Amino acid sequence: MSAFVNGHDESSEDPLMRAAIAWVVRLRSGEATQDDLQALQAWRKQSSEHEEAFRQAALLWRDLKQAADHLEQQRSSRIGALNPARWSMSRRMFVGGAVAASVSAYLVYDPPMDLWPSLRELSADYRTRKGERQDIALVGGVTATLNTLTSVSVLSSRADDPRIELVGGQAAITVRRRASENPLIVQSLGARVVATRASFDMRCIDGRLSVTCTDGRVDVEYQQGLVQLDSGKRVDFSRATGLGLASPVDANTATAWQHGLLIVQDRPLATVVEEVNRYRPGRIIITDATLGRRLMSGTFHLERLDNFPIQVRELFGASVRTLPGGVVLLG
Repeated sequence: MSAFVNGHDESSEDPLMRAAIAWVVRLRSGEATQDDLQALQAWRKQSSEHEEAFRQAALLWRDLKQAADHLEQQRSSRIGALNPARWSMSRRMFVGGAVAASVSAYLVYDPPMDLWPSLRELSADYRTRKGERQDIALVGGVTATLNTLTSVSVLSSRADDPRIELVGGQAAITVRRRASENPLIVQSLGARVVATRASFDMRCIDGRLSVTCTDGRVDVEYQQGLVQLDSGKRVDFSRATGLGLASPVDANTATAWQHGLLIVQDRPLATVVEEVNRYRPGRIIITDATLGRRLMSGTFHLERLDNFPIQVRELFGASVRTLPGGVVLLG
């Protein structure tokens, strides 16, 4: 790994993390009530620091091995196929037991801050685990490589009308269809990507979608908006902001994950750690907000991210504390 950093700071642990973890434990206790959920929402809205602390605590819990093992057993399940006994077991796993129906529905169908995969993710036709990549071949001249923690559903397997949905994660998709055939349509967050002969990268994480065209041309549509992307162009989308404008992008950086690399350039350490956590077993948590704002550039091998905390210590002089379950605190 080659990298350079800017700035210097003294480390200190974030006391909000302890409170955030307490909230997560409460959600998992089986005793959470509607009042608890309302109190949690109020706590999270106090500041961006409160929200970020809860997000880190929720993601930490999501990565616990016990939950991961259970969720993997459910990956082939379908919502409609769940019988009452299986649904009862899943609900106990997710929320710990006897919880009010409204709270259960909230936690299962709309997990707070991605505390665990939603049932839509679990019921996807294809789903990769942390650190896993998977090549899939669909009908009608469509192939895809799924990155870590990615869920894809097949909406139509008809050769004359291929349609899929990127439920979450990242996928590199190649389409080779004749001009006389219907194009491939990929849905995500309500937006549509339409392509006949093209290669493109789609990334849908935390309610934000980015589409990068690496070959040919793709159309990105949302409601009445349309953005056409040629090779080397990218567009970002969210339901809150709508479609952005097409902008140039370094396709090699955007697709580096396909070659087992993570390339970053002048990005805050907090965002780099967030991306590293998508690949690395366990979870790295930054306990000092100032440390998280320091800039980093470098090229990292995805299969060697176990050393990442040590590299951060050497580069920033940060403290490193290792906890059970692969949890590492950087401060």
